[in-house]
Amino acid sequence: MKKQKKNNNTQLLVKLSLASFVAILSAIGIFSGAYYLLEHFEVKIDETWWAIIVAGIASIVVGIVLSITVNLYFFNPIKDLLDVTNRVAHGDFSVQLKEKKKKNGEIKKSEMSMLTHHFNVMVNELDKNKTLKSDFVTNVSHEFKTPLANIKGHAELIKSCSDKARVDEYCDDIISAVSNLTELTSNILRLSKLENHAILQPNDFRLDEQIRQAIIVLESKWSEKNINLNIDLDEVTIFYDEALFCQVWQNLISNAIKFTEDNGEINIMLKKYDEEAVFTIRDNGIGMSEEVKGHIFDKFYQGDTSRAKEGNGLGLALVKKILDNSRCSIEVESKECEGATFTVRIPI
Repeated sequence: MKKQKKNNNTQLLVKLSLASFVAILSAIGIFSGAYYLLEHFEVKIDETWWAIIVAGIASIVVGIVLSITVNLYFFNPIKDLLDVTNRVAHGDFSVQLKEKKKKNGEIKKSEMSMLTHHFNVMVNELDKNKTLKSDFVTNVSHEFKTPLANIKGHAELIKSCSDKARVDEYCDDIISAVSNLTELTSNILRLSKLENHAILQPNDFRLDEQIRQAIIVLESKWSEKNINLNIDLDEVTIFYDEALFCQVWQNLISNAIKFTEDNGEINIMLKKYDEEAVFTIRDNGIGMSEEVKGHIFDKFYQGDTSRAKEGNGLGLALVKKILDNSRCSIEVESKECEGATFTVRIPI
C-alpha cells in the first residue's frame, strides 16, 4: 500500500509539474509574441503597461505554485482519506493514515492533521470492537458448551442407573450446571443492557445498609470457609441506581470470599469524605500477578483456572461497567500470595 501511495504521489507531482511548465511556456510565448508585434508596429508602451504585463506573468506563476501546493497538501490527503474510508466501509480496520507531527512528537494543530488523527483513533476503536465481538462470541459458545455437555452426560447416566444415591448425585450436578447457565445468561443480559446505555434509575439509599445486606446474603459462603470479617462502615446516603449497586457489592464480596483460603480474613470499609464515599475490600487470599491484574475486568477472563468452575468471568466486567456508567471508579492493588485490595470511589 505504501509503495502504491508513493507511486500515486510521484505521478501527481509529475503531472502538476508538466502542467505548470506548459502554462509558464504558454504565458511566455503569448507575452513574447505580443511584445514582438508591438515592436514591429512601433507601438510605444509606457512603464505602467509593462508593470501590468510583468504582474500578469508573476500572477500566473504564483497561481501555478499555489495550485501545486494546494493539491499536494490538501487534495492529496483528502484523496488518501477517501481511499481508506472506502476500505473501512468494506470491513478493513487495519488501515492507518500517516499523521503529521512536530519534532517533539506532538500532533500538529491544523484541521487536516487533527482530522487524520481522529480518523486513526476511530479505526483503532472499530478494530478493537471487532476483536472483542469475535472473542465474546467464542467465549459465550465455550461457556455454554461445557455445562450443556455436563447436563447431557448426567442425563444419559440417570437413564441407565438404578442406584438412587447415584441418581441424586447426578441430579445435583445437573441442577448446578443449570444454575451456572442461568447466572451466565443473566450476566450477559445485564452487560448487554449496560453496554447499550440502559437508562439508570437513581434514587436515594443508604449505601452502608446495602453493603451489610450483601454481606448477610453471602453469609453461607464466608461461614463455610470460617472467614473472619472486619467491617467498618460509615453512614452514607447516595443517589444512584440501587439495584445495580447491589450487584457491585455482591460481586466484590463474593470474589474476595472465593479467593480467600479457609480461616482467612477480609476487611470491608466504607468511609465518607466531603466529595466522595470510598469503599475498600481487602483480603489475605492468593492475590494475583501483574498480568492477571491487567485483565481482571475483561469479559470471561479468569486468572485462576482452578476456580473457573466457580464463576464465568463476567462478575468484575459487570462491576466495571456499572461503575463506569455511574461515573464512579474502581482500582485494584495486589501481589501474588499477598491478597488483593479493591477500592471504589463514589462521588457524592
